[in-house]
Amino acid sequence: MKQERKLIVNGKVVLPDCVSEGSVLVESGKIKALLDKGMEPPAGCEVIDAMGKIVMPGMIDTHNHMADPGPFNFREDWYCGSCSAASGGITTICDMPLPSEPATIDKPGFELKKGIAGERSVVDFAFWAGLIPSSIKDMKEMHDLGCVGFKGFMSFATEAYPRISDGYLVEGMRTAASFGGLIALHAENAEVADFGCKYYSRIHCNDEACFDEARPWWTEYDAIQRAVLFAKMTGARLEICHTTISQGVELMQNAKKEGVSVYIETCPHYLIFDRNVLRDRKSFAKCTPPFRSRENVEKMWESVLDGTIDVIGSDHGPFTDEEKVKEQDFWKELCGFGCNDVMLAAMISEGVNRRGLSWERLAALTSANAAKMLGMYPRKGNLLPGADADMIFIDPKETWVYDGSKSFSKTKSVKGPYQGMELTGRVTDTYVRGQRVYGDGAILSLSLIHISEPTRRSYI
Repeated sequence: MKQERKLIVNGKVVLPDCVSEGSVLVESGKIKALLDKGMEPPAGCEVIDAMGKIVMPGMIDTHNHMADPGPFNFREDWYCGSCSAASGGITTICDMPLPSEPATIDKPGFELKKGIAGERSVVDFAFWAGLIPSSIKDMKEMHDLGCVGFKGFMSFATEAYPRISDGYLVEGMRTAASFGGLIALHAENAEVADFGCKYYSRIHCNDEACFDEARPWWTEYDAIQRAVLFAKMTGARLEICHTTISQGVELMQNAKKEGVSVYIETCPHYLIFDRNVLRDRKSFAKCTPPFRSRENVEKMWESVLDGTIDVIGSDHGPFTDEEKVKEQDFWKELCGFGCNDVMLAAMISEGVNRRGLSWERLAALTSANAAKMLGMYPRKGNLLPGADADMIFIDPKETWVYDGSKSFSKTKSVKGPYQGMELTGRVTDTYVRGQRVYGDGAILSLSLIHISEPTRRSYI
């Protein structure tokens, strides 16, 4: 589809090494040029006034769980989930193999999800492939199809999607290393974490904050330590998903200094909430790994601010309110909640406004580093000439209260951890390849061509 030329003026443009007051020229869905402030717009341009707005690269959500295709798409589907993402400033969703059915572990599963996402998503997307024992033989084919990496659970997952035990993990890492693939892991010691939850259920513990003790910090540390060692021995590239513990961050930072290709992901909710939120929101705030202590939260922020943590993912994975209390036992309830529409506002409020996080560092955490890690850079993750015109406008001064009932997500829970949180900073406009898909509080377009083919691979 032919797109007109656009010139974004009067905004503060977040570039990799500075915030510029220049203008952004968009042509045919790409960043054509960066112009000095006050320059006359080229002929035939639609001039878009971003006065008072931050103009930032669209977010690349490294960690999303769309329940589509399959029987669970009543929780989230590609249309509703991508609308929610767009409203929060996400321009590329990287979707995990679960809980869609079939899981994305082979070519038929990939093609099915690609077709559905291509018809329904209002933002760009890419897929993680599965890492389970039976899928190792398909890893090279999935990589060639364009999957950004391979997701495995060191903790127990589901019967149909078993955890990746150490022997198979080493085999998967060796396979990935042979073609430069990326291994991503949910890192918790499976047996200790499972035993702890069963124990607290058996003694009828009524303090939900003890979830942090049922799956203590060292179960995560143990798994991270093993995964990093295996990556070092096999030469594999490794991402540890949703890291919650400062001890694990320190371990991975030291491994990086030794030359191990390990990347650290965390989620906004682990930088905002501590274990006490479980006493208030109970199973509606339950997720794994668990929320930790307030002291740990503040130590995690130190690693965000100093550049140690590489990327921020939402871990968006909503369940209905009925599902979250189905067992009538906190220790047995499902883990996860929706959050892709609030993650950036939360990072602005808690990071930029409260702790002095720079806009450049925020853009690196939410976009540039992910693009490099996942092989999308320089096409994605920046606002430099030649890149896709994936842009978001942010009103840094707008104060608002998050209300899940107004979410574009298919699951509109008002019981999650972010419900009622007062935020300062809000996405007002989202552009995907130069096309405005969200603005004025509404979804504006579905007619996009998506990124599912292999992209140039360039690493942090």
